[in-house]
Amino acid sequence: MKIIIMCDNNLGTVGGEQESSKIILENLKEKFQMYLIQPGHGTKIDKVKEFDLTKETRIKHLIKKPILFLKYILKVRKIINNLSPEIIHTQAQVSFFIVSLLKRLKLIDKKVKIIHTERGLYLKYNFFFKNLFKIMFGSLDLLVTTTEFNMKYWRKFTKNKLKYKIIENTAGPLFEIYEQQFEKNKDNEKIVLGFAGRYCDWKNWPLAIEIINDLRKKTNKELEVVMAVGCLDEKSHKDTLLMFNKIKEIPNVKFSGEININLKEMNILFYRINTFILTSNPNTESFGRTLVEAMSRKNIVLTTDSGGSVEVVDNPKNIANNAQDFSEKILYYFSEKEIFDSQLNQNLEIVKRKYSLNNNVDKHEYLYNHI
Repeated sequence: MKIIIMCDNNLGTVGGEQESSKIILENLKEKFQMYLIQPGHGTKIDKVKEFDLTKETRIKHLIKKPILFLKYILKVRKIINNLSPEIIHTQAQVSFFIVSLLKRLKLIDKKVKIIHTERGLYLKYNFFFKNLFKIMFGSLDLLVTTTEFNMKYWRKFTKNKLKYKIIENTAGPLFEIYEQQFEKNKDNEKIVLGFAGRYCDWKNWPLAIEIINDLRKKTNKELEVVMAVGCLDEKSHKDTLLMFNKIKEIPNVKFSGEININLKEMNILFYRINTFILTSNPNTESFGRTLVEAMSRKNIVLTTDSGGSVEVVDNPKNIANNAQDFSEKILYYFSEKEIFDSQLNQNLEIVKRKYSLNNNVDKHEYLYNHI
């Protein structure tokens, strides 16, 4: 069976779409003929054919250049018609719109099955995009989301007319095994906070600074803060450095900040910390992959009421919406050793049961074989 994975962003760039796509390609390339259509090139996944379509690494950069964007669409059409795949699985919105449009205009074979994994949260889209989805869903054979939380809104929006499946994200093979040599120091004398994610407004990075400040005022414990931030442009890079400098000015806080580090370095970061916090604005997260990565390394994980992240954390007590609430929850865990230890082990078990690599790959394989 020929399957095309189609992405909005080059797999060499930072993001959940990219990591999830690589997991599908790497783990199913022996069972299917896998092809990759993406902006940019040079991914080099063994036994996966990719196509050199453009130098740009993100489709959104092409949209600003209409002629180049049209050429990209025409190249995609040519590839699809030459390959005659059974399935096209789009991993982001623009790729889905392109393939759906081509099918609606009968520019590609109507027999090809289109699967779309919607990684954006329904609640974040405005009226225009919601209705654009509604039009394009006419060409869709199956919709995938990563959480029940997100799917319930899409099902209501489409009046349950679409076939759907929920396939939870996984942190990937690097996070499958917990290395005992990195076992946490459980004396509860040192708080090591971790924050990680892309630099953008809805990630609400100012809240992270508020949490650090508030926690520093409320405890005499040694406090260390570790941050890993993904920057997609020069402005976000500058803003991140300014944020780092603000944190360095907070008294009695040991701080280290990293920009655009790779997954192996992220793995080490999650072993270093004992508490991870997701600070995103309400109803902005469809999943929250960093939470799973942190849970797989036996950390306390806390999140705002940001959407799918609440489902991932799976503990109402670990939801907070302001700096004071976060501080109180952190100090509670560090004052109750047995509860602290139990939470670390419970988080690891949740990852093994629900967010494992096998769970993700098996569900994709089943999906491709049965659609």
